[in-house]
Amino acid sequence: MRLRLSTWARCLGLSALLSGALPGAGLAATVEVNPIRLELEGGAKGVVVTVRNQGTETTRFQASVHTWTQDEGGRMTLQPTQEVFFFPAMLTLEPGESRPIRVGISSAARNTERSFRLIVEELPPVGPLPPSMGLKILTRVSIPVFVAPTHRDVQARVEEVDLRDSHFQFRVRNPGTVNFFIRQARVRALDAQGQRVVEKEEPGWYVLPGNSRAFALGITAEHCQKVRSLEVEVETDQGVYRQSAPVGTRESCGVPVVP
Repeated sequence: MRLRLSTWARCLGLSALLSGALPGAGLAATVEVNPIRLELEGGAKGVVVTVRNQGTETTRFQASVHTWTQDEGGRMTLQPTQEVFFFPAMLTLEPGESRPIRVGISSAARNTERSFRLIVEELPPVGPLPPSMGLKILTRVSIPVFVAPTHRDVQARVEEVDLRDSHFQFRVRNPGTVNFFIRQARVRALDAQGQRVVEKEEPGWYVLPGNSRAFALGITAEHCQKVRSLEVEVETDQGVYRQSAPVGTRESCGVPVVP
């Protein structure tokens, strides 16, 4: 699968991996990377990422690898690591030129999948820019790298479905050994007759092994007072998972209960 910089921001769930390519008066390199997700096996067997300069200027790039963790909101924490090897670390590409980056890991597989990020970022030009070029925006592409575990176990659970303080709340947990990607999370609120009151949806993100993703989707006070049950549907790249639950009334909408 190829990804061009010009289409990156339109890809659902991938726009957060790119920084610096924002609309405006500035110029950014047009870069193609292939593939946009890496799967490694333990034991030094490597894969190749191809970086291609689709622009009209000679462009320099720098590669680095980081461990990848994240919180329940999907916010990533990256730390430099030497556990994953790659070569080369520096690329200079002429217009239309492409070069491979070889990526691998020498350690043996573990019980749980390990997650990293390969970051390819554009370096500033060596010389000054012509005044006609305006502001130069440096691009940065972050590619997920997954190291396969000894045993692949895909699991996803939808838990803690509730309506609290006028918010649909639920958690998607990953008790398995490999990641999955939430394409869309959807909540249907039903009244006492089982009729739909309102439906809310939100795109998701990766859920790494042993982690969870928490959702809180707000609704109006008018709709909240009518809700008696919730149906949650989570569409992932590994399947669709569902859960339902009854809810309270006034307390769930932030209305105090009078004794």
